[in-house]
Amino acid sequence: MSDIVAEGFSPGVLDNWGLGYDVLRSIKPDIIYAQQSGMGAQGSYGRFRTVGPIANSFSGLSEMSGLPEPAMPAGWGYSYLDWMGAYSFSLAMLSALYHRERTGEGQWIDASQSEVGLFINGTTILDWSANGRIWSRYGNRSPYKPAAPHGIYPCAGDDRWIAIACFTEAEWQALGTVAGHLGWASEPRFSTLAGRLAHQDALDAAVSEWTRAQDAYDAMHRLQRAGVPAGVCQTAGDRCDHDPQLAALEWLTEVTGTKIGRWPIAEVPVKMSESPAYIGGRIDRGAPCYGEDNHYVYGELLGMSSREIEELAAEGVI
Repeated sequence: MSDIVAEGFSPGVLDNWGLGYDVLRSIKPDIIYAQQSGMGAQGSYGRFRTVGPIANSFSGLSEMSGLPEPAMPAGWGYSYLDWMGAYSFSLAMLSALYHRERTGEGQWIDASQSEVGLFINGTTILDWSANGRIWSRYGNRSPYKPAAPHGIYPCAGDDRWIAIACFTEAEWQALGTVAGHLGWASEPRFSTLAGRLAHQDALDAAVSEWTRAQDAYDAMHRLQRAGVPAGVCQTAGDRCDHDPQLAALEWLTEVTGTKIGRWPIAEVPVKMSESPAYIGGRIDRGAPCYGEDNHYVYGELLGMSSREIEELAAEGVI
């Protein structure tokens, strides 16, 4: 009765269980079978076992994050492709449903997290293939549109930071006014954008000396009022509890978890007036606990008796 079978095991697991695509198609000819893994099931690296950070590394994303050499790459800090791969995976399944509506044909989707990472790197790969330019890390500097200062600067408190960028002379002079350092603009090294770009390390040190004594939010508001692009580097607490813009966008919602009660999670970012989306879905709940829906799935949907379900549970099948 299902439209889609989606799984995220290492390639070959469902085949070993006797539940691969050929078997599923023999049961339901128009089934959409979607599998996602780090490298996909085909090609030179097909069937490799990976987790998200490994796929990040293979795609080049880990190398691209961090300060310039000789610093080591910082990586992403979490499994970024678990998110981006999921978006791509969902879009592939929606496309397969559309294809089946038009043709009646099912699909076997072989999705790769690493491939998603390669597409994210599209401009970098194109720059190398077309222009022979090797991409290199530039940290928090502005690589294309000239700006100085352009970086992340420490503020008062524990691990508090602010992003500041000055693209124009007016922004640079406004920064000096807010910081109480009017002499910055007249100092020969910093009097022009070209000079500031040539002395960014010294400039960053000067700006950091001022920001270290500042409350991050107070500095942000003062700089923004003066026309300087600036923003606090927000913590999870800032985003959940303090940011008025995110609150106005209703970026968080609450769903009901079986064991943890009501819990805030990120809402669907797309807002539609006629068919509004809700991350909790029609059933208003969080992700189920392991085996929580066994009786519903095996009983109500598949017609098994309570005794059959209990026997499968006792055998460790479900």
